[in-house]
Amino acid sequence: MKNNRTYFQTFDALRFFAFVKVFLFHIPIWGFPVFDFIKEGGGAAVSFFFSLSGFLITYIILEEKKRTGTLDLKAFYVRRILRIWPLYYVMLVFAFITPFILSLISITASGDGYTPNWLMSAFFLENYKMIATDGFPNVSPLGVMWSLCVEEHFYLIWGLVLYVVSIRNIHWLVVGSIIFANIARGVFYMQGWSFLDVCTNIDYFAYGAVPAILLILYKERMELFTETLASGVKISIIIISALIVLTLPNLALPFKLLIEPTILGFAHLLIIAAVVFEKKLFTIPQKNILSRLGIYSYGFYLTHTIVINLFVKIFDKKHIPLESPLVVLVFVGVCLGGTIAAGMCSYYVIEKPFLTLKKRFS
Repeated sequence: MKNNRTYFQTFDALRFFAFVKVFLFHIPIWGFPVFDFIKEGGGAAVSFFFSLSGFLITYIILEEKKRTGTLDLKAFYVRRILRIWPLYYVMLVFAFITPFILSLISITASGDGYTPNWLMSAFFLENYKMIATDGFPNVSPLGVMWSLCVEEHFYLIWGLVLYVVSIRNIHWLVVGSIIFANIARGVFYMQGWSFLDVCTNIDYFAYGAVPAILLILYKERMELFTETLASGVKISIIIISALIVLTLPNLALPFKLLIEPTILGFAHLLIIAAVVFEKKLFTIPQKNILSRLGIYSYGFYLTHTIVINLFVKIFDKKHIPLESPLVVLVFVGVCLGGTIAAGMCSYYVIEKPFLTLKKRFS
């Protein structure tokens, strides 16, 4: 049967926005109030990536089940492997040889963090190593790979569960995931553990799944509903949701670690819902530079800490202090430019051949 899946073009631009937030968060510069405010909340951007994945994976699975009556679980997992594994393992090898590379170019490696357990890294268990040590690995880009571990665990769980659960019962999975995540965070909070596993983040994926369910099962009703919304209401929804994502990380709230995910999850839900129906609240065209850059966001995400750490060493070696606004601007610019170059190279050299192969399993 014909594949009727929609390509959600605004998603690429949203991915790039989320990446920029993560990128700025990892810039090791403080003391500039506006910059400090903007860069705070890299975790909020990572959670948005989770919600986007929750939408896309749920949409793909539900669309296939509705169209064919079942899910080709093998093809689903092969597609996920071809999307994530090639660049992940290349970056893992790079992380392993980084100390040797640094010694060759006479740059001292940072001693901060724990020595990686490469077996755990290879089996997508870096996040549990980080939880157990309450720290970060001492080599890039392993420090950001925890989120990919969570993604992989989500794919495994969500694919198996949706293979069994009927479409008409999918809403119970969403509700259960949200409740379970809040319970898990409560347990982790009391134990003093970081929220770096799939149990404490599964609700982000579930919030993202909600628009997918509405799009597959209640598309006509949602189209009629969005048509009845006044323009002012639509604009308000977008602005408020964006402001929540941007400002919430900077707010001091009681029990913030426990309540922030629910607030962010709803904001993510609204942002995604705003761009997936035919009567979109807003659209960023695929020809837009932000959308074009968003295509390379996976490579940007995995290479940006490498580039940032490299330029930190270079600026330090050249005795250029990161203190004046002009120097900071130059530093951010060269780091972003280097990341874009590295991410684009990784896409065309590593990712794209496997993405082409991935189409055979669509």
